Amino acid sequence: MADQKQNYFQQVKASGRVFGFLGLMLGVTAGALTGVAVKGLISDPVVTGGGAVAFYLAFSLSTLLTVFVMLNYLMMTLRISSDIFDVRLGMKSGVVTLTDIVAVRVAEPKSRMTRAAAQARPDMQSIAKMWSVLGVRSGIEVDIRLNDSDSDDKVNTWFIASNDPETLSEKLSAAITTSEADSTNSQP
Repeated sequence: MADQKQNYFQQVKASGRVFGFLGLMLGVTAGALTGVAVKGLISDPVVTGGGAVAFYLAFSLSTLLTVFVMLNYLMMTLRISSDIFDVRLGMKSGVVTLTDIVAVRVAEPKSRMTRAAAQARPDMQSIAKMWSVLGVRSGIEVDIRLNDSDSDDKVNTWFIASNDPETLSEKLSAAITTSEADSTNSQP
């Protein structure tokens, strides 16, 4: 059983509507920049002087911001392999050993804003880290044991967005069980 490792991969993507909206926004911004620039090269410029600098700067920043959002908040990969759970969202990543995971459960479907607003209520469970993708409301909650010497019983809860939270929860629970069984078998 120790030779048989649990491997699982899931790519979480935002809905087509989010991609469509950001693509449309990027197209309009790039089209306006191109149109004004070509008009300025061919005949009378639409904007001149300081107004031109402000216009090109604003539209360029808008384009860069849209591309940044598209690259960092629309796709996330989740990987369970050989005693680790790896989460990658844009430029951020988190790796947790399976033996540090205390509990896994399917989270109630909510928007990111609703989930963040619930943090202010004292009767709600606090979420230490939210790994969410725009437009994906479902996911899992993972309780992770902290390895600090000061906090023996402290647990952080992560919310991790998923298009198929039931399967992810099932695979992660199975991998945790296998990892715990392997670690108890390897101890003398």
